[in-house]
Amino acid sequence: MRVTRAQIVDGAFDALAERGLTGLSMRRLAQDLGVQPGALYYHVASKQELLAAVATRILDGASFTAADPRGAAQELRAALLRVRDGAEVVSFVQAFRPDVLAPATRLRSLFADPLGAREAEWAARTVVHYVLGFVAGEQNRAELVRAGIVDEDPVREAESAEAFLFGIDAILGGLALLR
Repeated sequence: MRVTRAQIVDGAFDALAERGLTGLSMRRLAQDLGVQPGALYYHVASKQELLAAVATRILDGASFTAADPRGAAQELRAALLRVRDGAEVVSFVQAFRPDVLAPATRLRSLFADPLGAREAEWAARTVVHYVLGFVAGEQNRAELVRAGIVDEDPVREAESAEAFLFGIDAILGGLALLR
């Protein structure tokens, strides 16, 4: 069977959603697709390149059309929460290819008017790191619940969006003081 790059990225995305990042290996993905592992490397040079494509796919689910940083942060959080371990994958890709991910680019443009280019970059990075960290915490807790290590906490889960917005508002309030 021949496999395409699109099929590989789709398969990796599906494996991530089903098994999480620890369940996504090139060998297992090849097995899922019914090909030899070498067939994957014809289309993607490395697992890191594959994860970059998956991160792009995770973020493609969001419109990133908010006209303000608060809304953009909420859009990013929503996109990450849709996919198991989405924050971990995007965080990894953000570390080695920060210029390719749409949320950082969008946030930079939203901060560019009130701040200079350098400060807009830093502000965008601050917000992206906050969102990635917050969602990683939410997703890690979900994994612990799924594994039966901790019990569900409906109150904590219900307050999660409110706590997220509190943090974003604190960051944006601090940035407003710099203008």
